[in-house]
Amino acid sequence: MTKKNILIVEDEPFLGLNIKQKIESFGFHVIAVVPSGDEAFQIVSEKVPDLILMDINLEGSLDGIETAESLREQFSVPVLFLTGFLDDTARHRINQNASYAYLMKPFTSEQLKEAVSGFTA
Repeated sequence: MTKKNILIVEDEPFLGLNIKQKIESFGFHVIAVVPSGDEAFQIVSEKVPDLILMDINLEGSLDGIETAESLREQFSVPVLFLTGFLDDTARHRINQNASYAYLMKPFTSEQLKEAVSGFTA
């Protein structure tokens, strides 16, 4: 069985590294950890991941939801949003698409593993 490839888009470097270590401990391969939607596009255009873990608040002009929508249109990649704050508007934008889900920060390793495994089964 080949390892599933995951891209992490997180603007807080320490948190991105922490998530990367957890994901790799679950047996997945992390392609990269990037802080912005622009960098996410660059990575995905080179190697389309099986799943993107995306913060909603990112560096740059696009938020995580806008980035996910553009990536989905071009590459059809499912997205798991990792966020500490989710207002009604953001929740509605996420719930409109079946290939999106979200996990509220702070989350346990077990919650993260369960959420990621649901996408990569």
